[in-house]
Amino acid sequence: MPPNEPTMSQELEDAEAGYGRVKLEVEAQDPNDLSALNTDLVNACSIALGVAPTIMEYRDRAANLSEFNIKNFDKLNDYAKATWYLHITNLPAAEAAELSDLETEMVALRGKLMLWAGPLVASGKLPDKAIQAIKDGVGAKAFASDVVSLVALYRANWDHIHSMCGVTVEDLDRGAKIAPAVFAGVSLRDNQPSQVQGDAALRVHQAWTLLDRAYSQCRRAIAFLRWDEGDVDRIAPSLRRNTGGRAKPTHQPDPQPEPVAPAPAVPAAPRQAPIGGSSSPFVPNN
Repeated sequence: MPPNEPTMSQELEDAEAGYGRVKLEVEAQDPNDLSALNTDLVNACSIALGVAPTIMEYRDRAANLSEFNIKNFDKLNDYAKATWYLHITNLPAAEAAELSDLETEMVALRGKLMLWAGPLVASGKLPDKAIQAIKDGVGAKAFASDVVSLVALYRANWDHIHSMCGVTVEDLDRGAKIAPAVFAGVSLRDNQPSQVQGDAALRVHQAWTLLDRAYSQCRRAIAFLRWDEGDVDRIAPSLRRNTGGRAKPTHQPDPQPEPVAPAPAVPAAPRQAPIGGSSSPFVPNN
């Protein structure tokens, strides 16, 4: 892939081709040495593909870093496409009636996202080139690609646009869920799956490992190059976004007893002659 090839269009239909370019690398990943799969893959791939053009702007500078493997930049887009393709083509198949309903909902959501994209492009908040590429799609799979692309585009710019449009976080979450489901449903309807489920799950995990590690290396390079600006999270957001609070530790240490303060020392009473004998409680016995 050329180093600065624009990838914002995120066409799901060419995801299989992206997988084909890295298929041998995916299969070569050691099953005993895989990244933790603790994120929403659709969201993670959406983020990676959405910010890939911006990441690639630092490719040439990163290539000059000592001992840095520039393959992490050059193959990032294909790793994301491969992960996406393997994931969505192995989602549970929807029933015909359910698939039809999802297609109708997806088309309506696509219309809403495109409607608000117009003024956002006019105000310079979204790139016009990306929107123009999205408009070319025809058919259910192309429309699914459009929604995925739009969701990624909105999410990548959400901090700057959420107060300027009628699109909600719920819209984006719904689009990220139903668009891949429609794409997978249509693909399964048109083609017989080529992998057994267990093997497919392993391939997804192997592809995710390639994406996760390459993206992390890109973030490291950009963090170094932008050290003074400190804006790596804006350029390449984490693929493991978590909107919840910090998880509580699974093990709580045993409670320790509170230290007991020593009793204050009582000064000895001055010795004096006994009153009423040496057994008086007021004078210590000799």
